[in-house]
Amino acid sequence: MEKVITVKIAGPAGTGIKSAGLLLAQVLNESGYYLKDYSEYPSLVRGGHNTYQVSFSVNEVYCVHKMVDIFVSLAKNHWQEHEKEFTKNTLVFADSDGKTDIPLREMCGQLGGSIYTNTITLGLISYLLDLNKELAKSILKKHFGDDSININAFEAGYLWGENNCQKIATDKGGNKEKKIILDGNEAVGWGLYKADLDMFVAYPMTPATGLLHFLAKNQDEFKLKVIHPEDEIAVASIASGASMAGARAAVGTSGGGFALMTETISLDAMAGLGVVYYLSQRPGPATGMPTWTAQGDLLFAVHSGHGEFPKIVLAPGDWNEAYEFGKLSLNLANKFDIPVILLSDKNLSESSTNIKDFTSDKAEIVASNKVIPGKRDKIKLYNSYEHDEEGFSIEGAEESKKMADLRLKKSKEILKEMPKVNLFGNDKAKKLIVSWGSTKGAILETLREMKNREDFAFLQIRGMWPIDPKVSQIINAFSEKILVENNATGQLEALLKSQMTVEFTKRILKYDGRPFFPEELKEALND
Repeated sequence: MEKVITVKIAGPAGTGIKSAGLLLAQVLNESGYYLKDYSEYPSLVRGGHNTYQVSFSVNEVYCVHKMVDIFVSLAKNHWQEHEKEFTKNTLVFADSDGKTDIPLREMCGQLGGSIYTNTITLGLISYLLDLNKELAKSILKKHFGDDSININAFEAGYLWGENNCQKIATDKGGNKEKKIILDGNEAVGWGLYKADLDMFVAYPMTPATGLLHFLAKNQDEFKLKVIHPEDEIAVASIASGASMAGARAAVGTSGGGFALMTETISLDAMAGLGVVYYLSQRPGPATGMPTWTAQGDLLFAVHSGHGEFPKIVLAPGDWNEAYEFGKLSLNLANKFDIPVILLSDKNLSESSTNIKDFTSDKAEIVASNKVIPGKRDKIKLYNSYEHDEEGFSIEGAEESKKMADLRLKKSKEILKEMPKVNLFGNDKAKKLIVSWGSTKGAILETLREMKNREDFAFLQIRGMWPIDPKVSQIINAFSEKILVENNATGQLEALLKSQMTVEFTKRILKYDGRPFFPEELKEALND
């Protein structure tokens, strides 16, 4: 198996860590590598400790690795927090306090400002990885324009590497297929657009804010309306009103904002309004840790809204699924005129990869059959009160039961449209890993690298609600069942046990705001 290389850049916020990392990702992409990235940052505008890391290889990489091959600190006292991620061969660079000292301040002084540390770093890394120098410079020019100072900064870093370091051994990239780099928020945005999104409404809330920015930036090209109202209650209400008028509408938020939207989810169910709720998870409760990751809102999403009614909860596990489920969520919301919750997390939403370019794909639109007020002289009443099929309020026992049954009757048809589970690995294995969402990448990367991979299979559940009862047959066919989740209580296990008979023999749970890395998951599986 070809080696996976991991590069990490660290420093205070405001030093251009993410921009340098994404430029490096572009160079790697155009050099024919597969890549995954991941960033960490505190909830501070400036200061604090920020990191960007990217793992790449000539073959598919499913997630970033924890152990680092090259580490560059853009300021003092940042690399020390990561010593557990270093091997004996890790190259660690910093100004005056690194294992290898690089005179970043001196070089920046010659260039005219400290803002060039990130571009110097990009030059150094490009040399160490033996990347095409002219290709890297051309990408820099596209990003900065004909900014000679940034090009000079890159040259300075590259030259310092030539004079002071040896290149590390890497496999040469060979992938010639055109790939685009995007994060999970952008993938969802493309999916919504391809399903003919008319209106997106959101109040900024990390880690879903990237979707708001992406759609706002492209609203003219995509021919849709993006609205940023005063709070999340207004967000859900505006989107529901747009749905009443026939628009295909979606909203974006995280846990605290979604809490304010749950009353409107019940309104959507009662009035028959198809709205997509994009819920990108972060640790709670309350404000929690706004810039970190978690899978703590599964049961909240499944049980959101008061009363009994059909809803759909989907959970993509990677960027392709984020794109596909963006389309699917909007189409299902409008086909069944119900709320659909698209469940992501910080790890997927804000991390990037390079995947096949789908931006020229044809639109996939499933239209709604609901009556639109004012069209073709038809009258339609939308009512939050229990009502008959024409929309008039009712309270009679027989009529009320009839309307509840009509709503709940949709569940059987909905289940037919839900995405099927994915079963990876050896279906005759003794051990089955069961999980959902963004843990998919770490699990696949772990199994790929394990010598005893034939002992394991992996079941990825993608349609969280309504959940297919046949899932129990798959799980119970294995003698050992291992639950893997980014939460503290095993919410998937609780959900499965509420609908079927399953027993897990082992639980691997992580709830410190960080995603799973293959190194630690491998150790836990073999424990």
